[in-house]
Amino acid sequence: MHRKPSNIIYGVDESPPLKTTILLAFQHAVLALVFIVYPLIVVAEAHGTRQETEGIVSAAILTMAAGTFLQSLGRKGMGSGYLAVQISSPLYLPVSIIAVHAGGLELVAGMTVLAGLFTLFFAPFVRYLRPFFPAEVCGVAVLMLGVSLAGPGAIRFTGLNTSSFPNPVVISVAFITFSIMVALSIWPKNQLRLYSAVIGLASGYAAAIGTGLIGAGELKEAIAGGIVAWPVISVTAFRFEWVLLVPFLVTAMVATLDNMAGLITCQKINEVDLARPDMTGISRGILADGCSTLCSGLLGSIGTCISSAHIALSSATGATSRKVGLWTSAMLLVMIFISPLAKLLSNMPGPITGAVMIYASAFLITSGIELIVSRLLDIRRIFMIGCSVIVGISSIQFTDVIMTLPMWAYSIASSPFALSSLCAVVLNYVFSIGTSSRASIRIQPELALIPEVLRFFDDKGAAWGARRHMIHRVQSCVNELMEALMLVSVVEGEIEIRATFNDFGLDVIVSYEGKSFMLEVKNPLPEELMSDENAIAKLSAVLVRQYADRVETDFRDGRHRISLYFEQ
Repeated sequence: MHRKPSNIIYGVDESPPLKTTILLAFQHAVLALVFIVYPLIVVAEAHGTRQETEGIVSAAILTMAAGTFLQSLGRKGMGSGYLAVQISSPLYLPVSIIAVHAGGLELVAGMTVLAGLFTLFFAPFVRYLRPFFPAEVCGVAVLMLGVSLAGPGAIRFTGLNTSSFPNPVVISVAFITFSIMVALSIWPKNQLRLYSAVIGLASGYAAAIGTGLIGAGELKEAIAGGIVAWPVISVTAFRFEWVLLVPFLVTAMVATLDNMAGLITCQKINEVDLARPDMTGISRGILADGCSTLCSGLLGSIGTCISSAHIALSSATGATSRKVGLWTSAMLLVMIFISPLAKLLSNMPGPITGAVMIYASAFLITSGIELIVSRLLDIRRIFMIGCSVIVGISSIQFTDVIMTLPMWAYSIASSPFALSSLCAVVLNYVFSIGTSSRASIRIQPELALIPEVLRFFDDKGAAWGARRHMIHRVQSCVNELMEALMLVSVVEGEIEIRATFNDFGLDVIVSYEGKSFMLEVKNPLPEELMSDENAIAKLSAVLVRQYADRVETDFRDGRHRISLYFEQ
């Protein structure tokens, strides 16, 4: 049974009140409009006309609305069923800029269509990749998602994106935005925490207007065309260049890995005892992203992905209901017709954007660390995690070298997230060579030797990357069973313990020669424990059955066998 984390107020299958849902959807929609900046950069590189600029803004909003709807719906094999907002992806920006220089917006649209089709083709096979993405690898990906947001966020937070020196006015606006969002996420004991982001954004805009970062001219320009206006939809022609096929397909693969990390984070923040990623749900989510990217290309915009910033926002506010995602989709459609709102939000001041990115980064970094330490770590996994993080962070320091790489390599090396994630996948596979999923130990029936068995499970659990919680249950169960076997003197000779691990759980078989040890007994009453000479055995049997998910006994080759199974 799924257990909702204590910090989540409205879980994925719960329905907040209508007023609450609308306000939550509004702040997600507002944040989504920030990412229109990426297609705007592409159209600026093409020296596009005003109609092309307005058209790509409308295309981006429509695509985000459609993708978010599919993700949140989660029906008939389509969509993850989580609050996973689709945005215009910064991962597609480098290759889109190359395409726009080589053939204009028509080439960007055509190659984005191919990337969407490739994602659709690849989505059904994602479920078979689970062995390559254990918790520690996914933790590295989520951690580096946060790190990737932190750098650009800090630059905007300080104003260094437009100046050579930190700007005190910019910092003050960013600090006001960030501090209000953090304060409302921490201290309120009522539902005010749900609206921490939208209140922080409103405060940031007020501070930006008060300090002059948003001038009267910009406000007049925003309302010059009226409050309500029909969106501009410009259907562009399509061009294809085979030389750009590899860069776009590699970017689609990286975006798929990004989406996988995002959806795993969604699963993690909605389930306390997440044992392993639900790869079927992730496959449906990738399929929805493929449809979104295909739609984006057909409308003339750039590729899409699941927004890690929105995932962090849902965790921070404590509302992860999928109905918020459906309302976010509707809200984005409404915003297309509200011209001033779309103009102001799509041109959000840098310090406010930076504050939001730092806010999201903090949650992603923490979630990644939590995923990593949820498993026992041996020296192989320590080096896999450490080296992958180092590679990702190091890429930030070598931007000049990376810019000289071929486009297919640049699309990977320019992203700390992509580079560290791929490194983690490769190192995890390489370092797993030589490890076995089976292990055994034999001991004499002496109480003093039980700690050796417990250390055996510690060592093997770390080598297998097993969940800490599961190994602790195994140790408690085996400890109880071994003590009972020895205290009631049913063992003759050595006790053999064999363990077999897989991604789903751990099988433990305890075998010995001697008398049988009955585990199929009813829970003893308190008064029976005081008078029954077999009370120790009965109590141990009860505890063993509580620790293990399945217990079976049999007799084979002259040895009694007690089979214990523990779900991962």
